[in-house]
Amino acid sequence: MTNPQTTTTNTGRGKAQSGASLLIVDDDERICRLIQKVAEKMDVGSECVSGASNAQLFDLKGRTGLVLLDLNMPGVDGVEVLRRLSAADCQAQVCLMSGTAKEVLEAAKRLGVELGLKMIEPASKPIELSVLQDLLRPLQVSTGTRKPTMNELAVALECGEIVPHFQPKVSLATGKTTGYEALARWNSSLLGNVPPSTFIPLAVEAGLMGELTRMIVQKSLASIEPWWGTACLSVNYSPILFEDLEYPDRLEKWTRAAGIDPDQVMLEITESEAMRDPVRYIDILVRFRLKGFHLSIDDFGTGFSSMQHLYELPFEELKIDRSFISKVKDDANARVIVKAMVELARGLGLYSLAEGVEDAETAKILQAIGCQGVQGYHYARALPLDALREWETQRIKDPVRGIVQFPDDGSVRDGSN
Repeated sequence: MTNPQTTTTNTGRGKAQSGASLLIVDDDERICRLIQKVAEKMDVGSECVSGASNAQLFDLKGRTGLVLLDLNMPGVDGVEVLRRLSAADCQAQVCLMSGTAKEVLEAAKRLGVELGLKMIEPASKPIELSVLQDLLRPLQVSTGTRKPTMNELAVALECGEIVPHFQPKVSLATGKTTGYEALARWNSSLLGNVPPSTFIPLAVEAGLMGELTRMIVQKSLASIEPWWGTACLSVNYSPILFEDLEYPDRLEKWTRAAGIDPDQVMLEITESEAMRDPVRYIDILVRFRLKGFHLSIDDFGTGFSSMQHLYELPFEELKIDRSFISKVKDDANARVIVKAMVELARGLGLYSLAEGVEDAETAKILQAIGCQGVQGYHYARALPLDALREWETQRIKDPVRGIVQFPDDGSVRDGSN
């Protein structure tokens, strides 16, 4: 690992330095010093901007890494800082820190999401050392690592470096695999493992999202083998592709050419995008259904859906976002919300699936409240085809547990399950 950025403390006398991986926005200098000491020991470059100097947060355009933001500061509060980060097109993940009520933290997080920021789970104050280390650990991977260029991404697509891995979807009622979600993975010959959170936005910016999707879809279709049985292939449908009204025809052509029936393919579309302009999108969604493809509404609960629009659009599966699932063990309110989503899905005739399930207790709770399917690290991470075959073989031997431990592929969990 190359040497990280020098750890600096900014007390309002200079501009925030976008080179550091970690930015701490807090008026308590003791908190700043504590976090920076931990960051320094972990070889993570950091800087601190005090509450009195928040006006300097305008100069953060395109910033990446992590922002730790205190909600309760004098002068300009954390909500105002969220607006400024959004206006500056901040690309960093944002973690709210506060000793305030949990519902206030969650509401502020939702505001950040609506502002287009990459919000992650808030942290209570005083922040625990283990929690802080977990937040900083992904920065150890990226600190000192050069980001790929658009040209390198284009070359990677041409050379076939970006490939699909497959994460199983499992029925809670039968324990059987109902589908496999294809997730793009890039192991660069120059840069090592490049996380999807880095190369997907780059593909959008470079105008390569259509080519990336085509390649992942075609490689995924070619990966379907007889042992899949009736399990569906799930692929993520990029919002950019909604502009292409001929895409249903193109996808059907690729599917038929691979010898696969459209009935074995499910398209996952995020809630926020599906509800953005449902009248306009219903054209293309209905055409997908008419051709035999299945539709899933992904990340449900992260946007503000209109119930009428949800009823009108031709979805068959409702995927409950991991941000709710991660809390069902310890948060009664989260359980109430998840149960309501499950009942909503049942009432609309949709299959309910929870993503981001990471332990047996969570799976048991979901089964008790009637959730039909699950997906997450408790069952398997996204696996290359050979490892997926081994996983399924092991499940035949041990159907109750059905979990195989594989070496970590070096990727950072960034919401890609």
